[in-house]
Amino acid sequence: MMRHDFRHRVAMISALAASVVGGSAHASGRGGHAQQTAQLSPQQQVSQQQVGQQSPETQVSDGALASMISASNQLEITQAMIGRRQARSREVKDFAREMLESHSQSERRLGALLVRLRIEMEPTRVSAMLIGHSSRIAAYLRRRPAREFDEAFIAAQVTTHRHALRMLDERVLPRVKDQALKQELQRIRGEVVSHLERALAIQATLAKQETSFQQGR
Repeated sequence: MMRHDFRHRVAMISALAASVVGGSAHASGRGGHAQQTAQLSPQQQVSQQQVGQQSPETQVSDGALASMISASNQLEITQAMIGRRQARSREVKDFAREMLESHSQSERRLGALLVRLRIEMEPTRVSAMLIGHSSRIAAYLRRRPAREFDEAFIAAQVTTHRHALRMLDERVLPRVKDQALKQELQRIRGEVVSHLERALAIQATLAKQETSFQQGR
């Protein structure tokens, strides 16, 4: 029963992330639709997202695109702070610490670059949705029993980094105009790929340990 509940919760995290990333362009262009979507269940949001992907892309400023990445950084920082405190295994605790340092540095670099380029961040419905979902994921992680926490944290990390990569590839990098900002976002993409690969490796290790534990019971 515990394992079923865990898988259900992970699926909810994935649906929440997908609802933001997949529908980002549609949400940034049509406020009424975004407000309605936020009131739907995670499964309904994914269905709405698939419909939204069929609509024409809207023009988004570099400041708005940067705000999406900043919100994604903040999401990862929030999770990492929780992971650093609550993780049980050394590997997961170290990963959380590395995520905190990496995304904090990324946020500082992005902010400094925007100042130099005189580009102001423009909060969007997408960045607001990311911040809102960050709070939900954080609340979920804080409630995890110690026995479940490491798997739940890494599952969230896999999901949010996977969708951050998708957002960069499909929504941000193809639309950014300033070349210096684009170069920085490409650097961030490289870090996201590295983080995702590490999270997947840790997830595989935890799965093996869980299988061994179940077999030994």
